Amino acid sequence: MAQHQRINYAIVKHLLLGLLVLILVLPGIQARTQLLPEKPLVGAYTPADHPDFTWAGFLDNSYAPALERYVEDRIGFRSLLIRLRNQLSFSLFQVARSSDIVVGQHEVLFQPSPIRSYRGKDLMEPREVRFQVRQLRIVQRDFAQRGITLLYALAPNKARLQPEYLPAYLQPSAGSLTNYDQFAQQLTADSVDYLDFVSLFARWKKTKPYPLFPQAGTHWSCYGASLAADTLLRRLEAMGHFRLRTVREVGPPQLVANTDSLHGTDNDIGWSMNLLWVKPTDPPLAYRHLVFDPLQPGQVRPSLLLVGDSFGWALMQVAPYIQREFAADSRYLYYNKTVYIPDTVAHPTGQKVSDLDLKQNIESRKVIVLLLTEHNLTENNFFFISSVYHLYHPYTGADWAAIDRLAQEMVSKATWDEAAAEGAQFKQTMYDRAQREYERQLLEKH
Repeated sequence: MAQHQRINYAIVKHLLLGLLVLILVLPGIQARTQLLPEKPLVGAYTPADHPDFTWAGFLDNSYAPALERYVEDRIGFRSLLIRLRNQLSFSLFQVARSSDIVVGQHEVLFQPSPIRSYRGKDLMEPREVRFQVRQLRIVQRDFAQRGITLLYALAPNKARLQPEYLPAYLQPSAGSLTNYDQFAQQLTADSVDYLDFVSLFARWKKTKPYPLFPQAGTHWSCYGASLAADTLLRRLEAMGHFRLRTVREVGPPQLVANTDSLHGTDNDIGWSMNLLWVKPTDPPLAYRHLVFDPLQPGQVRPSLLLVGDSFGWALMQVAPYIQREFAADSRYLYYNKTVYIPDTVAHPTGQKVSDLDLKQNIESRKVIVLLLTEHNLTENNFFFISSVYHLYHPYTGADWAAIDRLAQEMVSKATWDEAAAEGAQFKQTMYDRAQREYERQLLEKH
């Protein structure tokens, strides 16, 4: 009996040892052979390159950590285990393994920046808001004198539209003032032509039958973007006194619940969570069937310059509004930094906005749209409006002299701590502030 137990223990010990060895060698076998297919991770992730061996790198201990990162990024089952960890965190605790994702009620996903703006946590000084809006008003009139239509458009904010899904601790305080409130009031007060999709989406939420924002996306849904595009085109026609080609909806929208079949940016937060599985979106998202009719007599395709943030992609990638309604030389200035050709994929021209001739790039257009969402109101219109303003209203010698005097005054009044904080850039910082303050004083007279 005792001998039989010893044999059983030996078998168990060998089995456990074999299992341990198998666990240790399986990741290496998987990395080498890819016996089991693994879905790659998505998002801002780039596997480390294989480091070149050098004696210098070996001696200064930079080679070994680089080699470790290379091996770690390619070890077998890595993506599967990361997805398993993310899935357990999300399913059991409603927590995303990313600092850029907030899980709300009913697993509705948000990004922190739109929530922060909706709560008024990035509030700008009223004086700065007035300055930016007045500069915008002047540029809009400058363009009108040159036969160019400039429309300022505020894209909706998911957190503002769907506050009922926000976690309780992220609900805004009653009566919180936000940048959207300030800009909407000032734009109206200064008679700026603008399109407020924030208020439009709030009304559509009560009347439209399909979701305006996806459950797992941060941008307007493809359905919501198509409604926004219809409104945008009609406003441009009225402002520019032209007629665009006709867009018709054919039949009922296609309804999609399977997350893997969603279009455009309708799952742009969800896919970055790198989960093992995702429940169908509820309610399903809608995709309209649109037909762009041929140009008729009197209809035109004006040249467009779209300057904006990522809300602009849905106007071209799912339904080809921009490329069908506007001329072939139209361009998308993404964050006013990178130049894209409007099409169904992100197709950069290889140019930077800083490489362009600003005057030629503007005056060759018939229509300019500046599109940004609430949490980008702090970005000074991506410096597009200020660049155009200085193009048409350059400083005189007297202006530069006044800025110099103001900068010297600021330097003389600055504390030692302020100077130490800026370091070598102190004088340049003071000069930039003086220039901004001088511009504010000028525009306050308008």
